[in-house]
Amino acid sequence: MKLLLDANISWRIIKLIENDFPNSFHSKDIKVNQPAKDIEIWEFARKNNYTILTHDDDFEKLLLLKGVPPKVIILKTFNQNTKQIAELLISKKEIIESFVSNNDLMILEIY
Repeated sequence: MKLLLDANISWRIIKLIENDFPNSFHSKDIKVNQPAKDIEIWEFARKNNYTILTHDDDFEKLLLLKGVPPKVIILKTFNQNTKQIAELLISKKEIIESFVSNNDLMILEIY
């Protein structure tokens, strides 16, 4: 299960979650002019089988407009540091895995 972290999520999280979410990637590393635009992140995720992880509701709009793939996970957790977000993701790993494998679901909100 590969997560593509949006620019609004710290790239430092990758190192903290790599054992639980191997091959995850940060949008800052996409080979486009940075910062990557939402549509570029979307297309990269679609072509490379990533699930987008974001704080940004704009991806929900893209999902409704374009459909899946990719799937989108929206973090509804603000004012948390990098370590807290990583711990939250790891604690929700089973839920995230279930979401990614369920073809009937498109979006997951994590609080």
